[in-house]
Amino acid sequence: MTQFTLNQSEKEFLFRQNPNTASDGGWQSLLVKLQNQFDPKAMVIQLDAADLERIPRYAFDYGNGGWEGRLVGVFGNHLGPNLGR
Repeated sequence: MTQFTLNQSEKEFLFRQNPNTASDGGWQSLLVKLQNQFDPKAMVIQLDAADLERIPRYAFDYGNGGWEGRLVGVFGNHLGPNLGR
């Protein structure tokens, strides 16, 4: 597991996704999964290897739909502008 401490801005990017959209699939379910892995008291998010693989793939491989900016907004400071690629 990899752990990052998010700042307030990164947290806001993460929680722009409505948690009721998890069943919509794709990037919605990824963002909601990541929200559930976030500890708001500690401002820490835990990521497993599958998350670290999915984040750059969802950000860059499926066209432009707005979620790319959200993922870079959350993880760009931690994984770099290419999100670990």
